[in-house]
This record gives sequence, C-alpha cells and structure tokens, in this order.
Amino acid sequence: MDTELLKTFLEVQKTRHFGKAADNLYLTQSAVSFRIRQLEQSLGVALFSRHRNNIQLTEAGELLLPHAEAVISALQAARTQLQQQSSLPQRLTVAVEPGLQYLAAELLEALVVNIETAVHLQVLDATTACNRQSDVVLCASQDSITDPAYKTVLWRTIVLTAVGPAGSTAQAEGRLDWVGRLPQLSKAPLAFCCSDPRLLRQWLARSNGTAFLPQALAQDLCHTGLYQLLAMPEQQINVQLWLRDGAPIRWQDQLV
Repeated sequence: MDTELLKTFLEVQKTRHFGKAADNLYLTQSAVSFRIRQLEQSLGVALFSRHRNNIQLTEAGELLLPHAEAVISALQAARTQLQQQSSLPQRLTVAVEPGLQYLAAELLEALVVNIETAVHLQVLDATTACNRQSDVVLCASQDSITDPAYKTVLWRTIVLTAVGPAGSTAQAEGRLDWVGRLPQLSKAPLAFCCSDPRLLRQWLARSNGTAFLPQALAQDLCHTGLYQLLAMPEQQINVQLWLRDGAPIRWQDQLV
C-alpha cells in the first residue's frame, strides 16, 4: 500500500476538512479526495462519512487509524535511524595478536585513514579477529587464512637475538610464549614467560637472566653494558597482515 495514501488519510482525520488537509499537504483538494477514494477502494470500505462540512471517521476508519499511525511512525523511525547511521564516523577495526602490541604504533603510522574514520584497536588472536570481521589483523600465526574475504601480506620479519648477562652466568631464563619452540640458552631454569617483548626486556634488566629478544630491544639492553649478545643462531618470525576486502584504508608505503 502506498504510504502517501495513509498520510493523506491521517491528515484528513486530523483536520476533518479536505481543503485544510490539502493545504497542509501542499496538494489540491481534488488530489486529496482522489487519494482517499483510492485508499477506500483498495480496502473495500468507506473511511469517512461526509455530511456537508462535517467529516467523521466511519467504524472502519476508526479501526484503520491506529494501524496507519503505526505504519507512518515506523517509517519515520526507520528514516531517522538510517540518517543517524549515515552520519556516524566510518569505523576501522585493527586487531593485533598478543605479543605484537609493541608493533601497533608502527602499524598505525603506516595506515592512511580519513580524519572522519574512527580507528578501534584490539588485542585478539587472529582467528577471533577474523570471526569478528576486523578490517586489519596483525599476526605471527603460521596458519593460512581460509576466509575468502581476507588476503594475506607479509609485513615484517622479526629477528630474535639471544642476550645474556655480560661476564657472568645467567641465573634464570625468560621466554616469549607466542614464538613457538626456541633453543634453550642455558641450564638456568625457566623463570619468566610472557607475550610482550618489552616486559621480557624489563625482567632481564633486573634478573641477571637470558632470553631471545627482538633485535632492537636486544641491542638497547646491551647498550646498558650489563648484557651482551650471545653466540646463538638468530631466530626469525614472519609477521603477517590479514586484510579484509573493502576495508577503508590505504598505506603510506607499498606493502611487500
């Protein structure tokens, strides 16, 4: 049913006058009369009783009134909600796997987003992030993505370097829990395990321990003079970006 017919019905019911209803709707009186006849014909009932200038709702009109009001009210509510939705800032969801939070700032600097875009950063494992339809997922997962809505790009290779106390034997060993199996560095017991390389570096600074650290953090620790690089093979971890099709982003530099 044409909602304009219902709007006309409600205006005539409100004014109880075809001429006034026509003025309020910016129509001619004949157009209002025609619309009411159309509505009555489509429903098969008379909606108004006309006695000179006295226009009253019939019993059928009284029954139609709350339904017409509900339809027009629902239509207006839907229109308002859609307008509000269109005025909301665009949202970009970025998920970073636990352990890779220290790369989040570098990742966000590489993203180019509109000033109106609201960026929402989360720490999630890759599978959960994809299930939640995150736009960008930064992960070290070796699993291949099966969701066709995403493509995989190699973003960085993290080089892990072994460090230990300068001139003394390590008293404990620390380890990153998200990088898989790493060679044991000493006979010292495992005393600290975490996902954040920055926390591991802080633990090393006060523990006289040993661990594999990302290269930049390892060099920073050795600059204190209390630690040294160990003669152990470096370990490499590939960091991937999983990018959802249609994500509202561009990049500062060409991705690998």
